[in-house]
Amino acid sequence: MTTLDAAQDSTPVGGGTGATEAGHDAAILSEQVYRDGIAVVRDALPRSWAEQLDEDLSRELGLALRTPGGVAARGWNRFYFEPYAERLRGFVELASHPVVGAVAEQMLGPDWRIVELGTDIPLPGAQDQPWHRDFPMPDATRNEGRLTSIAVNATAVDVVDGPFQGVLGTHLDDSADLEGGMFPPDSQQGHFEARMQSFHARMGNFSIRSGLMLHRGSAMSTAARMRQVAILGITSPDDRAIVLREKDPADPTPPRIRMSRAYAESLDDALRSRLSLEIVAETADELPPYRTEHSFEGLKMDQRKS
Repeated sequence: MTTLDAAQDSTPVGGGTGATEAGHDAAILSEQVYRDGIAVVRDALPRSWAEQLDEDLSRELGLALRTPGGVAARGWNRFYFEPYAERLRGFVELASHPVVGAVAEQMLGPDWRIVELGTDIPLPGAQDQPWHRDFPMPDATRNEGRLTSIAVNATAVDVVDGPFQGVLGTHLDDSADLEGGMFPPDSQQGHFEARMQSFHARMGNFSIRSGLMLHRGSAMSTAARMRQVAILGITSPDDRAIVLREKDPADPTPPRIRMSRAYAESLDDALRSRLSLEIVAETADELPPYRTEHSFEGLKMDQRKS
């Protein structure tokens, strides 16, 4: 799930029948994700929600950067970390959004789980990432054409500089050429450049996409402002994020949503039952410093060949 970049609002993805202001039909959105690898849910949340997210993520990034191991590198001037749910005032609104639940059930079945709350933050001067997937193709996708996870990405700002770029339809491509199952060879870069689409996120929108679609975060000028994106990773029960967590609950690597016990108990039962969560403190005041073990297969964009 990268977990890179978020809600897009430009030409409809694939030029086709994406979600519109008039409705957010789960079947149409699911079909679009299966066809293109990405779909857009427009005007899903008020712009004030995104403004609040901008404030909260700016504050939490500062805390994470001051902690050794608090963030993971995603390339030059790009960072990923997993904020505490209770420190994002809009977490409940996003995680319990009816479109999120409807699409998750349509695509992943009735037992879907939210396993990740992350954020991708490129800063001014960030460079193009290499084309990549967020994880190698699961057997269920390779053998059955079935997706086992989706990422819901919501932007905190209107993106003007450094848009998300993706190559539509590549989420179902099974290629032995991908390094580590994730990175296409340098010789194919021009091919993807010619096919890519750029998407400029808009406050109040979110996107739903497959982490298998080849994509990248594009370069930002030194005059740009940082661009925070909140990410929900959602999986089916047979996705390895769930399988690995259940196999070894003590392993910190599989993603999970960290929170205090007091916050978990304050959540609606229906939402709490959907979360793959980890209690790390009794109260919000006792939350430990940030740490980021979840590293997307050790993905470090500027050092993938090392």
